Amino acid sequence: MAERCDVAIVGAGPGASIAAYILAKGGLEVIMFERGDYPGSKAMFGGVLYTTVLSKYFPDFPEANCVERHVIEKRFSMLSERDELALSFKFLDFEPPYYNHSFTALRAVFDRYLAKKAEEAGAVLVTQTVVDEVIASEGRVVGVRARREGGEVLANVVIAADGANSLIAQSAGLRGELPLSVILGVKEVVSLPREVIEDRFSLEGDEGAAYEYLGGGAVRGAMGAGFLYTNRDTISVGYGIPLGALKALGVQPDELLNEFKMHPVVRRLLRGTTPEEYSAHLIPEMTPHDLPHFVGDGIVVIGGAAGLVNANPLFHEGTNMAMASGVMAAETILQAHKAGNFSAKALESYPSRLRESFAWQDYDRYLGLTRMAESHPQFFNKYPYEFIKLARKLFSVAPTDDGMQVPKRALELAVADHVLAELGLMSLGMDLLDAAKAAMF
Repeated sequence: MAERCDVAIVGAGPGASIAAYILAKGGLEVIMFERGDYPGSKAMFGGVLYTTVLSKYFPDFPEANCVERHVIEKRFSMLSERDELALSFKFLDFEPPYYNHSFTALRAVFDRYLAKKAEEAGAVLVTQTVVDEVIASEGRVVGVRARREGGEVLANVVIAADGANSLIAQSAGLRGELPLSVILGVKEVVSLPREVIEDRFSLEGDEGAAYEYLGGGAVRGAMGAGFLYTNRDTISVGYGIPLGALKALGVQPDELLNEFKMHPVVRRLLRGTTPEEYSAHLIPEMTPHDLPHFVGDGIVVIGGAAGLVNANPLFHEGTNMAMASGVMAAETILQAHKAGNFSAKALESYPSRLRESFAWQDYDRYLGLTRMAESHPQFFNKYPYEFIKLARKLFSVAPTDDGMQVPKRALELAVADHVLAELGLMSLGMDLLDAAKAAMF
């Protein structure tokens, strides 16, 4: 006879674990399946975690050593073949309470912490178990089928929390094939002594830095971005690029990562490091048309499986959005449990609440900026190079024939000539206007 529970959750990431925690605290029997040896062993993200949702339920998380460093510096750079043009923000007063900023984190550590909280609340965690299809009866989801002996588990509700390429949502008929706009994230974790990291990045104690590298020399001028985040005694380095752009480049993911790591600007920050681990995963960058249905009869889709990500280079945000969706899904299921009704109609308050939350509103707003970037490739394959050339012209010290110095006015005129000749004042102005419209509206 198949095992039975109130809620079966496929995946043990942050969204899944916080949903399991709330459901178990609410008195429901919850089983959470993880395909790896432990939560986080098969998971990957860039490495920056926003903690507003986390702080609400676990305000003492910093003392649990589940995160690495609190980010005091955000740096945004454009790269050419050898040079960098950067804008940096450093806020030294980022101190407790921690809900107002971000941390670097490693999923192998953070996911285990959050899953442990769910277990302490009463949820059952089953590891080393692949679940890739639902059990359906009379048009509704009634459980899941795991690849193990006695693998059928019946449940009133199934939560699909198995990432961008959600086989659970697909088997339930809630989504189609992934579009080529989905982003491939590739990351390497390299070790470096803690004191060296703090000296190299001008940090003290548990302070951290998050560097983002846009277009240009980061990913061969394709739409995408590289990143470098400081952990306690390691550095996370990698990039994200749409599958379509990677296909057009015709390059292997590891080759592109090595090119980025060997860029003169990045190489200097990584000198003396030792590779520790390599990982890759899909980031669900999708239009509303490509998103799955968030609910069905007996099933709810959350986090990356629901396409909830803010992939724009200013924020690279997803984990907190997953946790927010896990909270709203769990609260909806608790209400459905009280009513004894687990139909799609009874679960519809979940997508309704989701669309009123920051998770959907941020996804929806910054999606326009992403679509603008797709239609303006010059922001990646031309402007980074040209803007760096402009900066080089403006800040060069040029001698005259008599050994004196060229007046700054001549440098300013040279910059203006370059803008007119290489960029086109009208074209540049229209592109910047399009970017401003996309960011504002």
